Amino acid sequence: MSSHLVWSIIRNNNAFLLKKRNISKPFSTEPNNLTNVNSFRYNALIDKKSVGIVDAPDKKGFTVVYKKASTQNKPRQSYKYGL
Repeated sequence: MSSHLVWSIIRNNNAFLLKKRNISKPFSTEPNNLTNVNSFRYNALIDKKSVGIVDAPDKKGFTVVYKKASTQNKPRQSYKYGL
């Protein structure tokens, strides 16, 4: 599917939206969205490639997570940890 079609479907309702009163734009809590802004540009669910940061398993530092474009149809295998 095209990214524009997916964005039009998930733009106003998905599990990662954080809507509050008196805030014009809702926030997004999805993984690999570093800015937490719900917009087409920063949405990691619809992009073929994305980068994120998570806590390291030993709680010392962080680990870089990236999404590969070649495995976009295999969600479990698309995320790689480390550099």
